[in-house]
Amino acid sequence: MKGQKCLCKVCGQLVTPTPAGTCPLCGAPREMLVMQRDKDDEENDLKK
Repeated sequence: MKGQKCLCKVCGQLVTPTPAGTCPLCGAPREMLVMQRDKDDEENDLKK
C-alpha cells in the first residue's frame, strides 16, 4: 500500500504518510489520517 493517499483530519490536506505513518505536513499521528480509496477500487466495487 505504498504511496496510499490519506486525508489528514488536522491540516485537511491529502498526503502520503511518512514511513512512521504521520502527516508529513503537520506531523499529526496515524490516528488522524483517513485512508482514501482509489477511483479504480470504487469502479471495481460497482462492477461486482
